[in-house]
Amino acid sequence: MRSAILFILTAAAALSARGSIVHAARWEAIESLPRQKPITVLVQDKPRIYFRVTPQAPLVISIDGPSRLRIVSRAEMPAGKNDVVSYRLRAIEGGTVLDQNDTESSASDRVRFPDSDRPLGKSRRMVVDIPAGKHQISLEVERAQAVLVRLFQGAPGRGEEPMVTLTPIDAPRSVTVTEGEKTIPYYTTFMGKPIRLRVVGPTTLDLTTRLDFDATMRGERRYRLVVSDQGRKVREFDFKTTKSTTAAYTNLRDRVPSKFDRARLEIGQGTHEITIELLRPPDAACEVHARIPQPTAGNEE
Repeated sequence: MRSAILFILTAAAALSARGSIVHAARWEAIESLPRQKPITVLVQDKPRIYFRVTPQAPLVISIDGPSRLRIVSRAEMPAGKNDVVSYRLRAIEGGTVLDQNDTESSASDRVRFPDSDRPLGKSRRMVVDIPAGKHQISLEVERAQAVLVRLFQGAPGRGEEPMVTLTPIDAPRSVTVTEGEKTIPYYTTFMGKPIRLRVVGPTTLDLTTRLDFDATMRGERRYRLVVSDQGRKVREFDFKTTKSTTAAYTNLRDRVPSKFDRARLEIGQGTHEITIELLRPPDAACEVHARIPQPTAGNEE
């Protein structure tokens, strides 16, 4: 009896340890897909499994939700050239675009095929939130002959990963938002007056935005933001919002913040100058709080 109890306790401890390991691992690589040939790529001389996507042959992934799908993409570069390749990678389900990455890339000196000198592009990233249920996600590429993708599945976060706030290198003004016991710095963009950030990738840029309301205003307001990288538009976001009943500005007494909206963008390798600008309404102001995950040491994928 005592040995049986000891076995049960040992097994429970092993399962608990295993559960801790699984919980600690934020992303698990997907390295086999039905009817798809994996491609080995050496990233800093370490083998990584990728899959090829072409305009003629999308990549279909069966995935259960709720979860997240992280896609690391690299363009296959023209042989013997130092060209920049532009491409669009879309994650689509049933004709609905879940997310897309309009990007460009030059050749990476850290990545190679094991048996070929064909150059590959620097990594670009995209994360797609997958709702509950079974899903068939199609990855489709435009404007490039071929793109290699490395895939990861992650559980929906129970709590946010550690984040750090970015201070712009230029912004028309700064404001402070209080909500509950929190005091958070925001920076303002007006139409024609963007916020400028310097971001080092690869990373994820997390934006929390609030539209300014006059205290007498009622109902919903729509607004649009555009995000550019080195002067090239990468995304537009359309939001619909109402006044917040819990937040306030400490240094804008005649304005009331809206409820917050969130936007996330995957930023590729290298140093980027990101601008965030309000496009409409033309007479409005939008406050932006920008964050990135706390940098950690790790290997490039």
